[in-house]
Amino acid sequence: MYKLIISDLDGTLVNSNKEISDYTKKVIDLLKEKGIHFVIATGRSLSGAKHIHDILNLNTEIICNNGSTIYNKDGELIFQRIIDSKVATEIFETSLIQDCIFFATYGTQVYIGEGTLDLANAFLHNPIQNHIEVNKENINSFIFEKVVLMSKDNDKLKKLTAYFNTFEEINSFISQEDYLDVVHFETSKGKALKIIADSKNIELKHTIAFGDAFNDYEMLKFAGKGLVMRNGFEDLKKEFETLDFSNDENGVAKYLAEVFNLSI
Repeated sequence: MYKLIISDLDGTLVNSNKEISDYTKKVIDLLKEKGIHFVIATGRSLSGAKHIHDILNLNTEIICNNGSTIYNKDGELIFQRIIDSKVATEIFETSLIQDCIFFATYGTQVYIGEGTLDLANAFLHNPIQNHIEVNKENINSFIFEKVVLMSKDNDKLKKLTAYFNTFEEINSFISQEDYLDVVHFETSKGKALKIIADSKNIELKHTIAFGDAFNDYEMLKFAGKGLVMRNGFEDLKKEFETLDFSNDENGVAKYLAEVFNLSI
């Protein structure tokens, strides 16, 4: 019997408008009544994830920044890893050379490359607010939990992913078509899943994970059952079972309703 469900947000649990459907909320409510733990694991920072956590009225941990930070049900930090400052500088300088948008987070603070606000907003669902601009002179003044390089050139991002993964201090992966994410080497959604499962004395074989992109890979691999959305990356579908439904069709909720024999 599965005891813990973990799900990515964007491209997975929320629809293309970044919304949670009433059907999904009902399914998760019924799972909670059965004593099933439901955890969200996202590349978003806490400010972007807590909203969904509250809509779902969850009483579980929140995995943010692709596992770089874990918060308890009240939004209090219980786990954190930051990117080495020298490596962060290297990533920033590479973004300038490769003409990518530099975007980073620490807690609720957002950082972007100097003079790129309008360009960055073109990639994001919500406009950036209260940001700090980063340049060659001040970057060493800041610390980051996650860095994102954004570009419409997916081939470029794939090459940069391979390059950054030669660094021992970081993990990098494509989280969305235009996003290359970089986090501390000790972190991933999969490692965060293990931390939470261990804290609840739940074996990984009793967990289900849902995702759509490469930042979900370890989470899908570690879980007892890893499932990719129909709208997920094709290379990910080659390795994991694929759902018959997309995130716009309540794919996660429909699968769970069937597995747990829920009456909706």
